[in-house]
Amino acid sequence: MRFYTDRLIMTPGPTEIPLRVKRAMMRESTNPDLDPSFLELYNKVRGKIKRLLKADRSSVYVIVGEAIMGLEAAIANTMRPGDKVIVVANGVFGEGFADIVKAYGGEPVLIASEDWRRGVDLGEVERALEVNKDASLLTIVHCDTPSAILNDIEGVARIARSFGVITVVDAVSTVGGLPIEFDSWGLDVLIGGSQKVLNTPPGLTIMVLSDDVWERVERVGYRGFYMNLKAWRDMLDTKGVFPYTMSDTLIYALDEALNMIFEEGVEAVYARHLKAREASWRAIEALNLEPYPTSLNHSSPTVSAIIVPSGVNERKLRDHIWARYGVMIAGSWGKLEGKVIRVGHMGLQASRTHLLTAYTALAKSLKDMGFNVNVGEVVNAIEDVYS
Repeated sequence: MRFYTDRLIMTPGPTEIPLRVKRAMMRESTNPDLDPSFLELYNKVRGKIKRLLKADRSSVYVIVGEAIMGLEAAIANTMRPGDKVIVVANGVFGEGFADIVKAYGGEPVLIASEDWRRGVDLGEVERALEVNKDASLLTIVHCDTPSAILNDIEGVARIARSFGVITVVDAVSTVGGLPIEFDSWGLDVLIGGSQKVLNTPPGLTIMVLSDDVWERVERVGYRGFYMNLKAWRDMLDTKGVFPYTMSDTLIYALDEALNMIFEEGVEAVYARHLKAREASWRAIEALNLEPYPTSLNHSSPTVSAIIVPSGVNERKLRDHIWARYGVMIAGSWGKLEGKVIRVGHMGLQASRTHLLTAYTALAKSLKDMGFNVNVGEVVNAIEDVYS
């Protein structure tokens, strides 16, 4: 007998899609290349993203392609072969930026630490830039989801700017979930994605570029087509023409997701994510488990990472939770594979109901496997945060 009727996705992306977003995708389709009303909607979506990210003075594009494409486009358009790039490598995706740099002929210099359980040390960033004064770029991940680590992108960007270095930020797992002030923080390039906090299907990359970075883009002169950011500026901004066919369905979905954020209130959304992080950590404590980040402040409000207890096969645990209780949580990647499980609290998942269901399923599954778990204490720990 099944114990559930509806399955619940509690992974850190792709995330659950709200009913309102699904309904928006059922809107009558059009030819986005020719329909002026679609171009008008697309530009309104860009304006909403500018408002969300406080990027009024900067360029925003929404491009068809999963967000990893945005990371590659950022490097391809701002780095020349032989350029030195400082890579904040305190996580799986942070480290992965080095692979993109090398693929385009750059020289990555890693700010690496064996301790992936805390955000980057700003002193290390300053020392790396002092030693590598010929560096042209610095890459950093805001929330490295495989470890749930949160990095201080505002502090890093301030230091990089003092050295005349361009900051490229992977904010795929944070856009919409915690404050980002693109213009005032001095960010140069930021990449977002549709399938995380924004609760929209995978397939869209959000690119934000400062006015200052366009001079660099011109000098680099990237000659590709699909990821060529100059094509977006020259065709879309100047002529009102998309460089290639846009997905109207995904833009409808993203537009509705943004509407939901603004209707709730941006600050209220951020507060809800902070509350979810606190409730998640309280539940982990009640389970007698250990969060992977060393402290709450080093952990993202959009995802929690938990060290797998000794004697537990994390894949079997996750499969059991999914098959018996209908809740999907995630494992991890790279050197954390098999060692960490993750609960996403992004967008609509950052709620009392979702967390109660997810952690009850985790607690009962551990109990099914013979662990001494008090399910009631886990429930109470979450309820106390929301009382």
